[in-house]
Amino acid sequence: MPLYEVWHSYPLTETQRADLAQCITAIHTTVFTVPAAFVHVRFANYAATEHYMGGKKRTGTINLVLGNVRPGPSRTRDLYESLCRQIEAAWIASVGDPGTQAGTHAHLAGVFILGTVTASYEEGFMHAEAGQDVEWIRENLPKFQALADDGNEFCRDMIAELRTREDFKFVFGNA
Repeated sequence: MPLYEVWHSYPLTETQRADLAQCITAIHTTVFTVPAAFVHVRFANYAATEHYMGGKKRTGTINLVLGNVRPGPSRTRDLYESLCRQIEAAWIASVGDPGTQAGTHAHLAGVFILGTVTASYEEGFMHAEAGQDVEWIRENLPKFQALADDGNEFCRDMIAELRTREDFKFVFGNA
């Protein structure tokens, strides 16, 4: 569903990437009430990519997070701005405070959230419109369960996660 791309010139360790991916996933699932299984986070080493800001070359010194998410009437500008701030805080928590890493270019230059996912197909399912995820999960739960029972790890993990979340309780008749 959403695709977050972390373009980094700063050399992130595997631990930092894993932590940041977990943080972005947790932020997205909390803000938008979707299962973690559908949140994609991709890292791209941006160190040698030609990048200009304000007409000045910034190659090798830029770190950005680009989030492609579904737009919807319940998704306000304030919500998207909160998402940006939370991702920035996650960067600082995962990578470190750039103020204490002088000269290392650890600073996150920007977070861009684009409401560009108008349709998505994943694991054999068309996704719901933004804001309709809980009902979509409820409607498709028998199919997800059948796939999980047949050994589909993606569906097994998703169902296990949903069973632990308050925002999906009614899906299982526990509301």
